[in-house]
Amino acid sequence: MNPAGWNGFATLSDFYDKFEATDQRRGVYYPYAASLPNPGHRVNVGFLAGQQYNLTTDAPLNARNPSTAPLAFVPEVALRETGINLEVTGIRVIKYPFDYSTSDDQKNNDWSLFRLADVLLMKAEALLRTGNAAGGLDIVNTLRAKRGATALAALDANAMLDERGREMYWEGWRRQDLIRFGKFLQPWQEKPNDDPKNLLFPIPSDQIAVNPNLEQNPGY
Repeated sequence: MNPAGWNGFATLSDFYDKFEATDQRRGVYYPYAASLPNPGHRVNVGFLAGQQYNLTTDAPLNARNPSTAPLAFVPEVALRETGINLEVTGIRVIKYPFDYSTSDDQKNNDWSLFRLADVLLMKAEALLRTGNAAGGLDIVNTLRAKRGATALAALDANAMLDERGREMYWEGWRRQDLIRFGKFLQPWQEKPNDDPKNLLFPIPSDQIAVNPNLEQNPGY
């Protein structure tokens, strides 16, 4: 970007509000071998909301600009932010525990290749789509119980999509899920109605130039 900058990824408040307070996926204190001492047992995995603390001393942190303001993340966030509140707007996301034992950018625990929860949700969705909503509900509620969330009373397409969001956020599945459930082109927080062409990505022009059998996707 120009001007460049880095202030952490943030989530939308509408998505954060889809989690129950007891749902461990929303945020939890997680002690692990490469963690900081965290004497206050502050949230270190999930979503970081509200006042933030030094995870070594448990002292409350201040923002950098202005340095007298508390570093307290708030749900409200716009697609493009301006002003002096840039460091606090938006709830920050830390899905994977930070591996403090390694000093470079490539950590040992920040990339999921295959997850049992994903397999279970695929099976639950398949059952739902083939008329066995009760079977899908049993699977979803088994997973929710593991996460500290209360059981759902029923399962439909909207509930299934929401549950995939809660379980699979930050793992690169949301675009495919939204397209599969017919929701990708709809507006949501900070996003207007979308152009149908965006259901497909454009084919790179250099690939079209060397392969006469390729035709550009519609709209590009």
